[in-house]
Amino acid sequence: MSKVSNISRRRRSAQTEGGADYTAKREELVRIAARLFKEQGYQSTKLAEIAREAGLDRATIYYYVGSKEELFRETVEGVLDDISAEAKRLLADQSLTWRERLHAIYVRLMASYEENYPATFVYIKEQMHEVAAEESIWAQEIMRKTRAFDQVLINLIREAIAAGELRSNIPPRLVEHALFGMLNWSHRWFTPGGPMTGAQVAEAFWSIFIDGMNPEKGN
Repeated sequence: MSKVSNISRRRRSAQTEGGADYTAKREELVRIAARLFKEQGYQSTKLAEIAREAGLDRATIYYYVGSKEELFRETVEGVLDDISAEAKRLLADQSLTWRERLHAIYVRLMASYEENYPATFVYIKEQMHEVAAEESIWAQEIMRKTRAFDQVLINLIREAIAAGELRSNIPPRLVEHALFGMLNWSHRWFTPGGPMTGAQVAEAFWSIFIDGMNPEKGN
C-alpha cells in the first residue's frame, strides 16, 4: 500500500470517528484556506501554504484534507444550505407582505456574508463560473442549490410586483440583478469590523432600491 493511499485511509477513518482535536484542526484549515483564497485568489493559493499557516508540513495536511478543492467546498456548502433554507421559510411566511419577505432575505443574506466571511465572498468573487464548468457530482449539486436559491429570489420579486408592492414596468430579472448585485459587489470592499455591519449595509442598499422601486413611480 502506498504512503498516499495509507494517509487517505487514515483520513477517512479519522473523519468517521470525529475526535475533537481532529475536528478542530480541520475547522482551522477551512478558516485559513478561506482567508488565503480571499487574499490571494483560489488558483494562486497552494495547499502547502495552507499547511504552513496551520503549522503542518505538506505530508501531514493530507491526514486532514484530501485536496485544496475539498477545503473550498467546505467553505461554501454549509453557508448556501443555511441561506437557502431561510429563503424558503420566508417565501412561505404569509404573515409578511411580499416586499417584507424580500427585504428580510436581503438583509439576512448580507448578514450571512459577514458571519461567514470570507468564505462566501470567495465563491462570489472567482469560483461561480469554475464550479459551473465542473462535471463532478459536488459541482452539479452546488449549481442546483444556487439555481434553486435564485428561483426563490425571482419568485419573491415577481409576487411583490404582482401584488402592487413594487413597480411593474421593470423586468423582474433586472430588478434581481440590481438589488442583489449591490450585495455581491461588496466582496470588493466589505470586511467585518468596519464602520457598518453587514445588516446596516444591506439596509442602506435597500433604502436606495426601494425608493426607486416605489410602485407610484413609473407605472
